[in-house]
Amino acid sequence: MPGTPDPALGSEALTVAIACGAGAFAAAMPFAVRERLPAPWAFAVGGGLAYAAVSLGVWAGARFVTDLFPTATARVWLLVGGATAVVLVGHAAIPYYAYARWGLVAPLAGLFGATALVWYLFLRVGGESDPLAIYPFFGAAVVAGLCVLALVEAGVRRLIVAG
Repeated sequence: MPGTPDPALGSEALTVAIACGAGAFAAAMPFAVRERLPAPWAFAVGGGLAYAAVSLGVWAGARFVTDLFPTATARVWLLVGGATAVVLVGHAAIPYYAYARWGLVAPLAGLFGATALVWYLFLRVGGESDPLAIYPFFGAAVVAGLCVLALVEAGVRRLIVAG
């Protein structure tokens, strides 16, 4: 269908599998390093920056392989890429901080879904618009949702302990 993005990996099923695998890795990573967690803020910042760098690399790699980079001025690239990077850092930093500081796991479940969505969108090329251009707006809602998940889990834990 004209205007619909195509999977850069050649298969819709492979795109979904890679996106879900990345989500599972991002959500499980704090459990793998649980014994060696640094200060919560350091884990959040480092994990968020790594998450954003890898996710933006996936977006760029899919466009490099298919030679379908959207055209824009350098100023637009910096603005859109920077805004998306900030949102992506928030995607991982919030759940990682909540886990390292308070042991909250609901935001990590949200991170799984957010990562699967982002990578699915980033691994699709062509179409009428590029996900990098619109993601700062929708991604901000995802970051807010991760905060809500953390607050709800913390509230439920407080009620259970107080009850």
